[in-house]
Amino acid sequence: MRRHIYFVLCFLLTVGCSMQTRLDELTLVLTVGLDEGKNGNLLVYSVSPVFNKEAKNIYEVIRTSGLTLRDNRFKANAFASGKMVGGKTQNIIISKNLAKKYDMFSYLDVLYRDPKNSTTANFIVFDGPLKKLMYIRLGDKPRLSVAIRDVILTAHTSKQTTKVNMLDFRRSASDRAQTPFAPILKVQKGDLVAGGIALFNKQRKYVGFLSQKESPYFAILQKNIKPATSLTLAIKGLTKQKEYVSISIEKGDFSYKPSFQNGMFRFDVHIHLGAILTETTTHIDMKKEKKKLEQLLAKEIQKQLEAIVKKMQTYEVDPIGFGLYARAYEYKHFKKQKSWPKAFAKAEINIRPTVEIISYGVLQ
Repeated sequence: MRRHIYFVLCFLLTVGCSMQTRLDELTLVLTVGLDEGKNGNLLVYSVSPVFNKEAKNIYEVIRTSGLTLRDNRFKANAFASGKMVGGKTQNIIISKNLAKKYDMFSYLDVLYRDPKNSTTANFIVFDGPLKKLMYIRLGDKPRLSVAIRDVILTAHTSKQTTKVNMLDFRRSASDRAQTPFAPILKVQKGDLVAGGIALFNKQRKYVGFLSQKESPYFAILQKNIKPATSLTLAIKGLTKQKEYVSISIEKGDFSYKPSFQNGMFRFDVHIHLGAILTETTTHIDMKKEKKKLEQLLAKEIQKQLEAIVKKMQTYEVDPIGFGLYARAYEYKHFKKQKSWPKAFAKAEINIRPTVEIISYGVLQ
């Protein structure tokens, strides 16, 4: 019996060894970039780490031009130092110019259809030609793919942009009740900068953006408070001068109440925010002026939130997902809408935030 077990184990180990693949025999594509090429072709960049000790560069960039993403992958195999593998991809990056002109699903189809590809990769819009990003040299940062991932994650945590993977993008793009969005990446003075949010319409085309300063308010509307959201607000009326007050929003309670009146949707949004006072440029007794300060902060936050909503209505996009509430609570009227983005553009949205200062810091 032991002899039979011994032979079985030897057979399994032998089979396993014969199927092994050396890491330096593979080209692990960690970042894929898509840009508009000449004559209507698709320009594709593939960024892969180099594991050879004799290589001067720690990663390689393969650039090809073809009809589709799959066609480009076929051509890239002629340049790769090993078999190309896409299951470990961390970033899918498209140029803003390409996103403006074409439906993204027409180019991203293979990434969803082929199960060997990763659908958890970050989906990113690059502001500029991708050549500027792919051939950048970051002497004080890790490999390009890791640096891109880290920059997006850090900016998302500080609410300067958002974070969307391929599955998130497809889910929001396929849902009739909302529209997709993605983080924006730039190169400024030879360094990577993440900030702002790209907005897409129902045809999956780029139509506009929210700036880096608008991103924290976008996060609030998404109920994305944690980790703490920091805001610096210009306050008028606390003293005779213009003051700046910084707060850290630690918690929030949200209420989205949709209704249908006079042939259009109406949303009453009530937001209660618990904030810590982190900075002020004026010296007053904060405890005595607490109520007044809370009202002024709420007024300024309301102004910023309403401006963002108005901007989204102008673009006829709903990345927040107001349509999800309309479908859940006013389905009879929602299902009659031929286009939710157009119905959202005409909707009346009333935002009523309140602010409660829960701490003044260690000075008081």
